[in-house]
Amino acid sequence: MIPRTKVNYRQRDLVRAFLIGDDDDQWRKALTRRLGELFGTSNILLTASGRGALYILLSCLPQRRVLVPAYTCKAVVEAAHLAGKEVLFGESDAQGFNMAVDLLDRQLDADTILVATHQFGIPCQIRAMIELANAKGAFVIEDAAASMGSRVDGQLTGTFGDAAFFSFDSTKLVNVPLKGGFLRARDSGLFARCQTFMASATAPMPLWRKLNYLLLGAALVTIEHPLLYRLFHNLKFNWRGRFTDDSADFAPRLGPFYLDRLAEWQAALLLPQVERLDSIVETRRRMYALYSQRLQGARSFVLPPEDSLSEWAPIRYPIRVDGDKLVFYRQAVRRGVDFAFSFTFIASPPELARAHRVAASVLDLPFYNRLSTNEIERVVTVLRELDSANK
Repeated sequence: MIPRTKVNYRQRDLVRAFLIGDDDDQWRKALTRRLGELFGTSNILLTASGRGALYILLSCLPQRRVLVPAYTCKAVVEAAHLAGKEVLFGESDAQGFNMAVDLLDRQLDADTILVATHQFGIPCQIRAMIELANAKGAFVIEDAAASMGSRVDGQLTGTFGDAAFFSFDSTKLVNVPLKGGFLRARDSGLFARCQTFMASATAPMPLWRKLNYLLLGAALVTIEHPLLYRLFHNLKFNWRGRFTDDSADFAPRLGPFYLDRLAEWQAALLLPQVERLDSIVETRRRMYALYSQRLQGARSFVLPPEDSLSEWAPIRYPIRVDGDKLVFYRQAVRRGVDFAFSFTFIASPPELARAHRVAASVLDLPFYNRLSTNEIERVVTVLRELDSANK
């Protein structure tokens, strides 16, 4: 079976990580410097997760409200709630994955933080959002968790807003067990508050959690073998009548993704990946373009937008299925192809109909750096078969 995802690191990397203690900051300092060079600022703060980075930013800002996309990861809403903010939702645009700029005017004011999300690495209308936010006096945080390496007119996402946060979890271009992230802030005063807050609110990762994360990472690498993955899929999903571990539930209190700090061993795994980010991005763009080319003309599902300027760094290839996506998914699984599920359970109210239609229809094709051309062709063949059967 072709897995829904694969990580970048290998078993040998995890063995080396096991030997790295947390007393020295060598790897964290080097990673911070490299990210600073990439994003043109020294105001880079490493965090335990993307949601942890957002939580720190929100906790250090005075605005009472946070406006987030109606179609987004529930972790964004969770972080806002845990930071004590009132959450507002912005409806999806006609394309479906990002917020509609033309519907934001009445929701923005000087007491509101706009979270401008580049979903799946597909940039939102960030310039228009910032122009509108500036006119209203709103603060802009870019959710670049899924868009590290994506550009708009040559400029990296995550560098447009007043602040931004990024993620290193297992589905992202750069990944580490189990999660990781960082934030950047344009204003040095805000950045200093974030540093102070993190120093008081977080602690080094305990050894037992390091061992647990390394074991989970080793398990992810092990089950990449097609036969082992089929067994894993049957045990975890198929035989239990499930398709994802995701749910609509929020964490009721702060957990490790908020309270830990990025460990030295995690930074050691991340730095080589950041150093080869251009290559990773180029591979994703090539696969994205190949899927788009080979799946043109499909009638039972809608393809994502075209990266016409070759500027995106997509982490997913999301299709929108007409009809019951779970039926479509199970048909693909029987043919040996697994799909991932992005935000099937969203936190926005049901009257935000566009967002809920997207959530009910999105399936993510296998899409990771070590996906071979032959595997892509196999996925395409299965999708063509399903398209013919479901017209």
